[in-house]
Amino acid sequence: MQRAHSLLYIAIVLRALGTDVVDAVCEVTKYYEIEGGTTVALQNNTVLKYICPDGQYAYPTDYRTCELNSYWSPMKNIYNAPVSRARCRVILCPRVTSLENGFHEPPQRFYNINDSVTFTCYGGYSMKGSEVRTCLPNGKWSGQITVCDDGTGHCSNPGVPIGGRKEGNQYRIEYRVRYTCDPGLVLFGSSERICQESGSWSGSEPECRQPYSFDTPEEVANNFISSLTETAEASDADRNVSSTQKRRIVIKAGGTMNIYFVLDASKSIKKDDFEDTQNVTIKLIEKISNYDVSPNYAIITFATHSKEVLSTIDPRSTDAASVIELIKNAQVSDHKIKSGTNINKAFKAVYEMMITQEADERRRGLNPPPISNSTRHVIILLSDGRHNMGGEPGPVLENIKEFLRIKKSGSNSRNEFLDVYVFAVGNEINLRTLNALASKKAKEDHFFILKNITDLQKSFDGMIDESEVLSMCGLAKEHKVEDQMMNPWNIKITIRRPSRGGFDYCKGTLVSEYFILTAAHCFTIDDTDDLITVSIGKEQHRVALIRLHPNYNIKKLEKRGIPEFYDYDVALIKLKKKVTFDVHARPICLPCTQGTTRALRKPLATTTCRDHENELLPVGNIRSFFVSDCKKDSSSGLVRRPVQVKNSDKKMECEQDARNAKFYKNVTNIKDVVTDNFLCTGGIYPEVDPNTCKGDSGGPLIVQKKLRYIQVGVISWGVVDVCGKRVVPCENPNRLKARESYARDYHLNLFKVIPWLKEQLVDEGLEFI
Repeated sequence: MQRAHSLLYIAIVLRALGTDVVDAVCEVTKYYEIEGGTTVALQNNTVLKYICPDGQYAYPTDYRTCELNSYWSPMKNIYNAPVSRARCRVILCPRVTSLENGFHEPPQRFYNINDSVTFTCYGGYSMKGSEVRTCLPNGKWSGQITVCDDGTGHCSNPGVPIGGRKEGNQYRIEYRVRYTCDPGLVLFGSSERICQESGSWSGSEPECRQPYSFDTPEEVANNFISSLTETAEASDADRNVSSTQKRRIVIKAGGTMNIYFVLDASKSIKKDDFEDTQNVTIKLIEKISNYDVSPNYAIITFATHSKEVLSTIDPRSTDAASVIELIKNAQVSDHKIKSGTNINKAFKAVYEMMITQEADERRRGLNPPPISNSTRHVIILLSDGRHNMGGEPGPVLENIKEFLRIKKSGSNSRNEFLDVYVFAVGNEINLRTLNALASKKAKEDHFFILKNITDLQKSFDGMIDESEVLSMCGLAKEHKVEDQMMNPWNIKITIRRPSRGGFDYCKGTLVSEYFILTAAHCFTIDDTDDLITVSIGKEQHRVALIRLHPNYNIKKLEKRGIPEFYDYDVALIKLKKKVTFDVHARPICLPCTQGTTRALRKPLATTTCRDHENELLPVGNIRSFFVSDCKKDSSSGLVRRPVQVKNSDKKMECEQDARNAKFYKNVTNIKDVVTDNFLCTGGIYPEVDPNTCKGDSGGPLIVQKKLRYIQVGVISWGVVDVCGKRVVPCENPNRLKARESYARDYHLNLFKVIPWLKEQLVDEGLEFI
């Protein structure tokens, strides 16, 4: 026991110095298991994870860590009293006690998941907010605060959150209301609100939550991105809405925006979790870059001390690609020696960066005026929230507000110049501290609690599909979603052939609200519009007309003994009814359009079609992919199959292998059939490429840039049919790879038909350059 006390003393001293301590190993006995759930020992018995059935939560914690005395960390309840045994408890929503100026039904002691409450106002009072609210699986109530108001105040009645109390019932200018929550609940949002001259309340709507409740990825995605969009638009933005309802956010020269990413790299953040945090941060930068915004980015990692990875005055701070590269290079090991959790120090780094930037701007005599006058600031903190040193970070935030001349309320509060978003992951979070850091703005959320990194990833994925950017090209969901959502441009074309009593199938890509891009050889002269059906996910569309490239003629070389000729093998299908873009139906990016210029993050004014070609089809082996149908256990799916475009010294060899196609055996000069209009994939070098199947014709050859997808080719024809009548298995998409070196595929190069596409799609808002 004396040795254990000595070890514990050494650990306390080392941690006080911010020094890393080697993890101890604890024994997992029955005493440490959880009642009603399962116990999993992780990381060589240094972490104990508690897992409960759906509808329950682990009380008082969902994991414990092994302390240096080889005992598991003690457990305490919300009153700081010791708890001897972990157990699974049923998730309940905060109790509904009363409604100011009204009543609720049914009154109950407890409200379980899926229980609903209906509110009714007394005579003379009108209802605002939700009439019916339902207890959700995460322990929160659906809807908004229910308010019964008589309209007599300068401000309307702000209401009382379920599980809370309100002090103050006078709603005149400068009058205040204060909120507290019932014992055991935690207040989110503003604890105090002031009635302003505008007739609105300062701060954000309060909420009383169970300490174990989490935000769902959908809630985070919807609330955060709508708030961030408002922030960008507040930066004196011009809104440019085209005929296709595409919106750009442009920050004028008179105002800029700084975005500070503050990433937790302390001991409680494992290497894998930090890498996941890096990935979601990159995804958010990708999202922001989808707008025409070039903010100054800053990257700060922190543990005991903070590390400035990138400053807002660094020339690279406005280049999203450089910022992403710097984030990728950041390491949690940078903080290994001193690995405490000091949020206070991290916010001091932000504060000092603001002061340094202003001094730099004054020194250089720049116009616009210093950042404290004109720049919007967005601080994004990603942490597990277990700060254990450095003191409360709140006072530093107050210094930042003072520097930016932000007041609590009033007509010139300058509140729009600062947004602090807090993403807390896990359940060992200091809720009150982090809630105090997050901004409080009407009808906006700035504080989010997520169960794990996976939910944070889903949240950022969800932001891609925020309704304002659904028309943007080349975006897709990425994280564990159904196949069509990962490939929302994917089109299946079904052609009924009455003369044969059967059907033929091709693929295509959605390029605008009305048009599908596909291969010309999919159609014959007998294929009338009524015989063709286009499927986008589960939705079917009728065809208005088909337009083949005027230079396409499959029989052009027939007199020379060449039965098939696929040059200019491209077509457009126009639909009778326009497609409503959603998560299952979004357009691919086409080369030489402004949408692709934005995706490549190139300047709109000076970028040319040749610039696109140099970027997307450089000399070398170009990584790309096509999308193929695949077979699941009891259904069909889609699989991305990676291939390399041979655009180097291997290009000629790739083209020469076309001689092995049965219909080109007698070709003397292979360039007669494999013209410069084709891209070539397949073969076994530098690695074995998958081959296309018959039903893949007309589908896209895609190059991925960051998180955007750009079509460079249309699948046309191949040397070897590796599939026959088989469908590739989803679980093993490489099973049907041909081993013959001459198994090649040829794709119509879209750069060769840009004038025709521009002519045909002139009214589709694609903005060809």
